[in-house]
Amino acid sequence: MMRPNMLNKVQSPFWFLALVVLASCAKPFHLEQSAVTLQMPTEPVTLHGDHTELQVAYKVAPKAFVPKGVAVVRLIQIQNNETSEIGRDTWVGPKVKGVKGRSIEPAKGGEGELGFKQPTKEVPASTEYWLELVSFTGSSSQIKKAKGFLEEKSYHKAPEKAHQFRVKISEGISLLSRTGRVISTTRPVASGFIADTIEPFEATIYFELNKSVIRESERKKKEILQLVDFLSKTKEILKIEVNGYASPDGEIQFNNELADERATEAGKFVINALRSSQGLKDIQYDLDNSKLYVQNKGTEDWKGLLRGIEFARIPQKDQVRSIIENSNLSSAEKQSKLKGMRESWDIITEDYLPPLRRANMVINTKVPPRTFEERMQLIRMKSPELSASEMLATAEQAKDATRQAEILELAKGLYPSDHRAYNNLAVLDMEAGRLETAARNLDAAAEAAPGSPEVLHNQGWVAYLQKDWSKLNLVVKRAQNIGQSLPEFEAIMAIRSGKYADAVSALPNKNQDLLLALAHCLNRDYDAAAKALKGLDRQNPDVLYLSAVVAARSKNSSGVQRDLEALVASDPKVKSSLRTDPEFASFRQETFFKNLTL
Repeated sequence: MMRPNMLNKVQSPFWFLALVVLASCAKPFHLEQSAVTLQMPTEPVTLHGDHTELQVAYKVAPKAFVPKGVAVVRLIQIQNNETSEIGRDTWVGPKVKGVKGRSIEPAKGGEGELGFKQPTKEVPASTEYWLELVSFTGSSSQIKKAKGFLEEKSYHKAPEKAHQFRVKISEGISLLSRTGRVISTTRPVASGFIADTIEPFEATIYFELNKSVIRESERKKKEILQLVDFLSKTKEILKIEVNGYASPDGEIQFNNELADERATEAGKFVINALRSSQGLKDIQYDLDNSKLYVQNKGTEDWKGLLRGIEFARIPQKDQVRSIIENSNLSSAEKQSKLKGMRESWDIITEDYLPPLRRANMVINTKVPPRTFEERMQLIRMKSPELSASEMLATAEQAKDATRQAEILELAKGLYPSDHRAYNNLAVLDMEAGRLETAARNLDAAAEAAPGSPEVLHNQGWVAYLQKDWSKLNLVVKRAQNIGQSLPEFEAIMAIRSGKYADAVSALPNKNQDLLLALAHCLNRDYDAAAKALKGLDRQNPDVLYLSAVVAARSKNSSGVQRDLEALVASDPKVKSSLRTDPEFASFRQETFFKNLTL
């Protein structure tokens, strides 16, 4: 009989071989798709400002992992048939050695999140996002393959025998923030005119550096001669308002006093002109009559300087603007910092400070009204007797666009300091699609009246139509700098920047509005978006499209069908774009969608 230890020695190689065979036949580790739960986004990947972003959360079920398992979760992007990896998680079981990654307790499972935020200059025609999961068994050969797989820097396919599956996360990049005529309720605004019996006249006198004496050259200037002529024919003065300004160079107290002196001199000039007017010599016009004469406190004109350099080419312009806008700096500190920027200060001193040394006069008068026929007769004669308001009123009553433009061009020539003719010409240009001409007229209007609400609004409207976002941003900021609001355009700029909550806040007093609905939708508040869309014109394709998007993101299949059917009925050409629209990717296999887009 053989001893036990001898038997063990004989049998050992066979037992070892058996173990190897059993190990090689062991069932490989496959992390199946059913063991992974995804929290899919409610909307497709959307262009936010100039970037796209996506977050995908997932969970690995308890007991789905094995102690010697390795799994790689990858977020991949496929653009025009080119695949790239944009996010990765690596999970390793507790008995895996030599592989870096997140440890997982098989009994508990695990959870993670993958995502990205990347700049997007151009949106490719074809873009898909997938979650890919590759799992490896715990054998030494598979661990070696897992290591090699993880060491690769660029996207590469999983090795053979590794278990793999993919789940599509999003198909395409939504351009929702770039589509639709989102300010459909906003239109160009024409300047109103004061009733024929009320006529304002505005003129500006410019002064030399550190002086408040009106030069003879200013007295003979066309605009001032027109003022004197206007006053000579006036029957009744309602109000005279004078503002004095000084350029912001020098000591502030002296500048403010100088601005006051300039206003006083301009006021005296107006009063003297009135006293010498025919029929007005016996009327007591004086600077002490507060009901008649208002002289506002003179000031250094930093705001005027800011407006003046807005479109100027100045070295280190952003730094110059920052200094001027800094409310924490005194006037002397601003001057000191600007003077330190020698090249910039020289240009400012030569080109942009002289126009700030001025006094502005606005005289409201009452004149006898003329009939439309009388005004038209004077217009045909190109008579300077017509006031600017009379010409604006006549242009509006003329109805015919060509005649309106002729009258406004004449008004622009006769009254170059009155912004309203420029503005109303720009409205005609916009309505005719002449956006470049409209922009030039509006720039002239803004120079004459920087704070005009209708001019600012129309400048924003033209910039929007031209898709000139930098100009639109400048217009919005200029309005804000003088305490005005352009809510629609503020919301548009916020949407283009991806700041959707700010866009909602910019439109606080609107209940039913397409732009507000878009802001709510992009802000993922679909109930509020649906509420803002309620009651809007369902003949409007933009309303129908956005309503369908809100329904799609809310997983409302019947709402998607209803709105898309109405959209296709109103515009059959949209069928081709709907077939590839990522907003409706999850509905492409629905019967109604296939029939609708045939």
